[in-house]
Amino acid sequence: MALQDNLTDVGAAAGLSGGDSLLEIIGNIISIFLGLVGVIFLVLVIYAGFLWMTSQGDEEKIKTAQQILRNATIGLVITLAAYGIVAFILGLILSATGLGDGSDDDDGVAIESFSDALGSGAIEDHYPPRNGTEIPRNTKVIVTFKDEMYIPSFVDGYDTDGTSTDLSDDTIPTTANLNTDNVKIYCEDEEGEQTELNSDEVTVAFTEDLQSFVFDPPVMGSAEYEATCGVELGSDILNAEGAEVFTGRSSDGYRWTFTLSTEIDSTPPKVKGIVPTDGSEYARNITVQITFNEAMDPTAVTGTYDEDEGGFTHIQVRADEDEDGTYSPVSGTFEISSGYTIVEFTSTDVCETNSCNETIYCLPGPDTSAGEPSEEIQVEIASATLSDAPPEAEIPADGAVDVAGNSLDGDGDGTADGPQAGADDTDYDDYEIDFKVTDEIVLTPPTIVSVSPSVLGQDVALDQDIVILWDTFMKASTMTNSYVKIYADPDHEMYYVNAVSSVDETGDEPSSSESATQSELEIRHGTFLDSVDDDLITEEDESSSQLYAPVLPDDIKSLYQNCFYPAEGPGETTGSICSGDIASPYCCNGETSTAGFDETTFTCEP
Repeated sequence: MALQDNLTDVGAAAGLSGGDSLLEIIGNIISIFLGLVGVIFLVLVIYAGFLWMTSQGDEEKIKTAQQILRNATIGLVITLAAYGIVAFILGLILSATGLGDGSDDDDGVAIESFSDALGSGAIEDHYPPRNGTEIPRNTKVIVTFKDEMYIPSFVDGYDTDGTSTDLSDDTIPTTANLNTDNVKIYCEDEEGEQTELNSDEVTVAFTEDLQSFVFDPPVMGSAEYEATCGVELGSDILNAEGAEVFTGRSSDGYRWTFTLSTEIDSTPPKVKGIVPTDGSEYARNITVQITFNEAMDPTAVTGTYDEDEGGFTHIQVRADEDEDGTYSPVSGTFEISSGYTIVEFTSTDVCETNSCNETIYCLPGPDTSAGEPSEEIQVEIASATLSDAPPEAEIPADGAVDVAGNSLDGDGDGTADGPQAGADDTDYDDYEIDFKVTDEIVLTPPTIVSVSPSVLGQDVALDQDIVILWDTFMKASTMTNSYVKIYADPDHEMYYVNAVSSVDETGDEPSSSESATQSELEIRHGTFLDSVDDDLITEEDESSSQLYAPVLPDDIKSLYQNCFYPAEGPGETTGSICSGDIASPYCCNGETSTAGFDETTFTCEP
């Protein structure tokens, strides 16, 4: 970015400034020059032809004409060869520095520059999404990292007093404005001119785990045209340990663009579905999974509650452990994932271990000694107090809000009514369900029903997303790109981000939340590169194919917190099953293996 800016400054000083970048201007000059070379060549050929045709057998004139033709042809060949060599070398340089157009000339396949940090790098997710369209003008911008982050990297004037993760001694500015040295937010006008937002135009909030940062700009774009906006995250951003998060191929930072609509989002968010469903009965090691119909503000729907110290209360999971009709909040943590649409609650009550020897946490169970068959659990999602311009909530929100700051529409009537004002108030939007848990603990690992593309699939469309259907409901927060990876061989820059949805047993959208039976994982990614030929890679010709390997590790868990171990899923041939066991717990290309995938060798060899 700095090199591009310096080149542009030089161009401006030379009187070349304008709507095009300096690289485009240079390209235009080269095009004009090549056009002139072509014209000169044509003139010389015509002139030589004229001399030859009018020579009337004069050997001297014929020799002169032949010499002109020879020299003109040699000059043209040298010019075109020089252009080809320079274009090739310059293309390599621009691709390496990120100053090119981010495209590969092979069949128009595009590799998006400054994108690698999403997936294989430091970034887990962000909103608006890459290349997103129809984004409302009053959206917030959200970035979620895989590690705890250094707050001053994002908040101007913030002082951690040397303790990055201990907020108790921090010096907090009166207004948490954006650190524009590290984060730039801009929009383009109809002519393509960019205008960056100033520090004091954007306020910053962050989640208690210091991983998600929410930037709240003024209303962006225009009511007259669809504006392109972008975000640039600089290379000096640090994690809580003081280390740079953008390293290796991502060392220049991360950038993305999106397109705004001409509209303001004035539609409140709703709950799309919840597991467990209302009135249902589950084993007590179930994770509560709430799916919203749109992206939510993570600062308003995530956090930790402790029954002794209190904490986050915008969403509560409660139990009547004393059987006196009084429900008390259960200690645990609320996490967000899947494009900021799924929030999951896991309690802190240790009750079992799974097949990976990891801890399983349970909700309060029934008192079996007293003959209780089940324990009743409540889930309540608080709507936020409305501002003077509903459905927008007051800031800071005291309940669930979406990325535009609109309060939850808990009853789904299309109107945000805010929280209950009193016992007699029946027109409010807090969302509540009840379900029961038994004393049972489910310890069955999840299995994969189907994958697309298929195992060892060929002729895969370059933009085809990867889809994995599971046999049960899965914990979305364990299937982010912090865990699920895509590896490429040969390796190249490519982003990927994961989304989870609830489906029926056929993998289709359920007719209702109650008819959903399992989860589907979709891995959305940058464009694949095409192979040289259609054959899979062989030992004899390792350069023939571009291979991709989605890797689903045993960190993945079902909603019952059982890990994906031993692995089980589709086999190498149609209809076959790969079923791992204790001796060979992994499945690699549809066959059992004693070792997991090794990205350095691109095999599962031990």
